[in-house]
Amino acid sequence: MNSAQFERLPHFIKKEMDSISEKIRPIMKKVSTYYILGFPLMLIGMLNILFLIFDHNITADNYIVPIVYAFFAALGLAMFNESRMLKKEIHEVGKDYIIERINQSEIMEDDEKNRYIASVRNQVKMDLQPFFKFLTEENKRTQGHFYK
Repeated sequence: MNSAQFERLPHFIKKEMDSISEKIRPIMKKVSTYYILGFPLMLIGMLNILFLIFDHNITADNYIVPIVYAFFAALGLAMFNESRMLKKEIHEVGKDYIIERINQSEIMEDDEKNRYIASVRNQVKMDLQPFFKFLTEENKRTQGHFYK
């Protein structure tokens, strides 16, 4: 997550988004590396195998070439699939941080915390709207304490 994406958000939400970004940054580097290397390797290997199949010029002397291309395709596919699995891990790490942050709140009541946590857990991916609502409500209550 790029902090430039969150420039227009209030400071209390931006601070939490920066914290989430710090937690998922190492995983995001792996995802981008695996994707950048894996996808082209997969395409190169598969396309070259297809060209060899349709060319029909495979003889007993050059079986090593399709094996190398198959290895490239397999390696690329493995890296591409790993990047997809790491994307899921990013969502889980983000959800875990959000749930941990909601639990650490001393301002909100336990039943409200449980409602927000259930809302976060029910999301398939890391949907930030329930967390933003929580942070906004928490900030309103914090500001209310200073004015009373």
